[in-house]
Amino acid sequence: MICQLVKKSLALGQQVLCLVPDDNAVKLLDSYIWQLQSSSFIPHGIGNKSAPVAISCDSDPGDHHQILINLQHSIPTWFSRFDRVIEIIYQDDDYEQAKRENFLFYKQRGYALSYHDLSEKFSG
Repeated sequence: MICQLVKKSLALGQQVLCLVPDDNAVKLLDSYIWQLQSSSFIPHGIGNKSAPVAISCDSDPGDHHQILINLQHSIPTWFSRFDRVIEIIYQDDDYEQAKRENFLFYKQRGYALSYHDLSEKFSG
């Protein structure tokens, strides 16, 4: 699902920062991106580099400012510099609760919110 979101964003000419929880998640997402079909190469870098897509667990967004895909439990303090924030939710009780709190945070501050349930689209 993340790779599809990244591909769609790149097709629209937008840069993406994938903010993941830790170094293991950085390596895992990097591996997924490299395993995509060769016809759908995604130019990306690890860390806060100037690549169109950055995968990072760092607390600094670098030069990215268009799309943030947040896979961390918390909302980074610099989230508002992004044109769009995408919160990915997967089934894990603690993680789901953190994402509910994130949703409430955005809602209380008046951000335009939308919800897309992609579980059926990307299952099996």
